[in-house]
Amino acid sequence: MSTELFTLTGKNNFFEDFNVGDVYEHARGKTVEALENVLITNLVLNTAQAHFNEDFAHSLEQQHRITFGGVTASIIIGLAMQDTGENAIEEVGLDQVRFRVPVLHGDTLYAFTEVVNKEDEPADPRGHRNVGLVHFRHWGLNQRGETVFEGERRVLIKKRAFVAEGFQEADATSSAEIVRTPPVKVSAQKRASPANPKTRVPRPSRAKSKMARRPKASPAKPRRRPR
Repeated sequence: MSTELFTLTGKNNFFEDFNVGDVYEHARGKTVEALENVLITNLVLNTAQAHFNEDFAHSLEQQHRITFGGVTASIIIGLAMQDTGENAIEEVGLDQVRFRVPVLHGDTLYAFTEVVNKEDEPADPRGHRNVGLVHFRHWGLNQRGETVFEGERRVLIKKRAFVAEGFQEADATSSAEIVRTPPVKVSAQKRASPANPKTRVPRPSRAKSKMARRPKASPAKPRRRPR
């Protein structure tokens, strides 16, 4: 099996594989622990007591320490990264960030992504060739279906031409593939609306059988990522 870096990333999350309007539910969830919240809050010298003073937090509406927004954003974007960042060459920007509902210790977060726009020939490719710019909108829900985070992210992603020769070498040296849990394509009727924090997107079973693999020889346009 090849140890080249290009063999460690997905083959279905290049620039050409993203289509404007697609919405995904990413495969994993993450339960927020007190350790990661308090530790990171202290490491960055965040002095808001609601993040680390339990006695003070009892005087607040939620009566519990709330998770630092930087931790919440990192978890949601991190959960989306396998599908939207494996073949990224450079992060360009993150804006429109909103924290809708407080995240408490013990809450479990799930990530969703919509492809808002893409540019085949970016105005500023940052010196890279064979890359395109993709504009994502990320949001996260807790276990109660409440929207806890929203944000928009722009990233330069490799086109297949960027590593085409490398894939040919990998196919010639190894037929093994890394088995990964694919993201779930969410229909338009089931999309979570950030305007309604309590909109719930039902989470389907995480079984590996929930998405069929696309045959390699299929001429159909590349729709979502078999892993």
